[in-house]
Amino acid sequence: MNLRFPNKRKSQSGFSLLEVLIAMAILVVLSFAIYQATTETYHLRDVLSADGDFHNEIRLSMNILQRDIALIYSPLMTGSAKPSPQPVAESRDSREMQTIMDSDLGQSTTFWGAATDRTGIRPAHFIGTDSKLSFISLSNRRVYKDSPESEFAKIIYELKPDPQAVVPNTNILVKSSSPNAFETEEHKDKQFVHHPILHGIKKLGYRYYRKDKDSWSTSWDSDKEDFKNIYPDIIEVKLEVLGPTRLSFEGLFQFRPEVPLNGLDPST
Repeated sequence: MNLRFPNKRKSQSGFSLLEVLIAMAILVVLSFAIYQATTETYHLRDVLSADGDFHNEIRLSMNILQRDIALIYSPLMTGSAKPSPQPVAESRDSREMQTIMDSDLGQSTTFWGAATDRTGIRPAHFIGTDSKLSFISLSNRRVYKDSPESEFAKIIYELKPDPQAVVPNTNILVKSSSPNAFETEEHKDKQFVHHPILHGIKKLGYRYYRKDKDSWSTSWDSDKEDFKNIYPDIIEVKLEVLGPTRLSFEGLFQFRPEVPLNGLDPST
């Protein structure tokens, strides 16, 4: 071989060790960046999912409460005007009314008031405190034929301690309902079911608006003299809820009962 002309094959070399190390370093940096981006994406997805679930639970629970309140019902709401009693029949009506008042129809219960006239019609009993509601609602839907239920339901909303709370020292809003609305002896009613509808409640308060007096109160009892057989025009719910990952919500909701069968009074 001619030593003055080196072999071309020997002059062709591969990557040097330094070049390989640089390429590996770049690959590691890119892989780490992709991993970080993927991790952040999954973390953001979890945060958004938790935030969505938290606010959806509040929205759905308030929709349930709104529906029940909108359909608050009493026979007095749809009753026609009573004719003036005739003088001849006054004594007989008084005796009949006294007989009714001496019977079970004359006794007020948790959900029904005492009879208002000799027909035996009983007004629904609305009781509201700053943390609890109980009333009759036209929100039930009959499913099973010949079952002891109606389109009416006895409804209770109340706060209870949450033993499985994600956030410590918070309560749960529980809806209790029974479609056996006309069972006045509560201990005989076996159809009450209890549904937890909102977790993580830090504070909850109700207020009740009375239009004719333009006033708000923190309690209402349609069996008492000041509220005899009348119902709130607006029910206000003030809510503070805590969720996981430091989520929180404070809100004020106002719901109006509507006359279920005759529709809204256009003057209101």
